[in-house]
Amino acid sequence: MDNRMIVLDHVTKVYGSQKALDNVSLEIKAGEFVFLTGNSGAGKTTMLELILKETEPTKGNLIVNGIQLSQLKERQIYRYRRFIGMVFQDFKLFPDFTVYENVAFAQRVIGAEPRDMKVSVRDALFKVGLEKKAGCYPGQLSGGEKQRTALARAMVNRPVLLLADEPTGNLDQRNAEDIMRLLEKINDQGTTILTVSHNQDLVKSMKKREISVRYGKVIRDSGKGGLSYEF
Repeated sequence: MDNRMIVLDHVTKVYGSQKALDNVSLEIKAGEFVFLTGNSGAGKTTMLELILKETEPTKGNLIVNGIQLSQLKERQIYRYRRFIGMVFQDFKLFPDFTVYENVAFAQRVIGAEPRDMKVSVRDALFKVGLEKKAGCYPGQLSGGEKQRTALARAMVNRPVLLLADEPTGNLDQRNAEDIMRLLEKINDQGTTILTVSHNQDLVKSMKKREISVRYGKVIRDSGKGGLSYEF
């Protein structure tokens, strides 16, 4: 049985004359928690965009959850993305929606039944500790609470893969650590997590696999057993 969640096979992505990714090959197993690190412009966000199929590789192949992305037809992309959760640095919450409505939006998009939606949203809010904030609006929340709301929305459809692009970038240290603990709990339940982070202290404290990217190339992968490999 193939237990690989993400496979990049000699992937290159070129924008104009700039190589955002340069012949990248890597594998992430189902159930792993992986940090993607590197300076701005290193290619981290491009990698997430390729996995989400928001852009196409110039060369190479991507396989996610057993799906060859190059073979997906336009009408199949929506269904493919249903199994991926996404968390952003700037939360991307609807300001005129309550916490409950923001989380429920992800369920409405997939056409969930109202009864099922109610149960799923309440369960998601409970898991992130926001069940008492369901009726609040984003403007009434702290930064940590906004990211918890975004995390609940990302998880409400029970994705097999969670992508997080700098989820702690706008948070203080305490809230950043809280979000990481939540991500760890989600990972413990079987969800594969790939998160971009600039916070090296936080990355080191988590003791997870770290893939470092520079100028579009993988330069370090802590790999198996916590060992580091330089490329």
